[in-house]
Parts: sequence; structure tokens; C-alpha cells
Amino acid sequence: MKRILKHEQTVTLHGEDGEKLRVSYDNRGEPYRKGVSLWLESGSVTQGVFIEQHEGERLRDLFNLLFPRKNGQ
Repeated sequence: MKRILKHEQTVTLHGEDGEKLRVSYDNRGEPYRKGVSLWLESGSVTQGVFIEQHEGERLRDLFNLLFPRKNGQ
């Protein structure tokens, strides 16, 4: 699995029909919030969402339930 380096890296995942999901670390000011930006690109349409750190942790926990690590990984 790719590890995202804060402030330096964006991970792009490719869908079946040319869609892309870009995931990157993000922070927002006033009030300061840190989290993850998700950008879905489909054709000429791009839609983004910012999720705060605690929501990102919930998403991580869901993925861990859906796709548990195998022994030794």
C-alpha cells in the first residue's frame, strides 16, 4: 500500500471507466482543521470533499474491517 507523506504526496486511484480518485493530506485555517481531501474526477467533472481527521480515522477503520491485513503484512 502507498503511504501518503503529508504535504508532499497525492495518491491517485483509477476506476474502471477512466474515473480517478485523488487523495491527499489537507489542512484548513480559521479554525485550523487537518484531514484529507478527496477529489473524484469523471470526464470533465471534478467533485471534491474535505473530511476532518476523525472522519478519516473512521474511514480507515471501515477499510480495515472490509479488507483485513493478512498475517505478515
